[in-house]
Amino acid sequence: MVNSLQDQLLGAGLSNKQKARKINSAKKKAVNQSRKENTELKNEAADLAEKARQEQLLKSQQSNTEHNEQANQKAIAAQIRQIIEMNSIEKTKDHQGQTYNFTDANKIKTLYVSTQNHDLISRGRLAIARLEQSYHLIPMEAANKINERDSRFIVLLNDPMKVDSDQNADDPYADYQIPDDLMW
Repeated sequence: MVNSLQDQLLGAGLSNKQKARKINSAKKKAVNQSRKENTELKNEAADLAEKARQEQLLKSQQSNTEHNEQANQKAIAAQIRQIIEMNSIEKTKDHQGQTYNFTDANKIKTLYVSTQNHDLISRGRLAIARLEQSYHLIPMEAANKINERDSRFIVLLNDPMKVDSDQNADDPYADYQIPDDLMW
């Protein structure tokens, strides 16, 4: 047979009959007073349970938000990977063609490209994108799509307007030819 908590405490010796009577009389007085005033009794256990439920709800909402953000970041990374892989332009083999030097994370990197691709990179028609540990040449349009999603994947994208305006600027050395064997 199930005993009440009060009976169990009395049986265990953690409480005595006087304290039990005192608690019961205080409870009866509170019930009578609430009936007279037409108010409800405060149920502390229900208040604590409601508070715990609200906290749990808040935690689960935060967890869901973080989970959704991680899922969105993974989806964006997959989209960027697909754009780079689909638009990647063939590079020349090691030490064949011209070298193109660029910086990535304050380190100078070298990429071997054809003469035509070297010119297109300089003019801003091609960009260099990093995918994991390798570099890929991609068209400017694809680089702009990647920049909209996450600009960390684009290592180099020259501004074509700036390149054109630099050529039109008054250059005091425009009359002098650059030797063919001098490469930057």
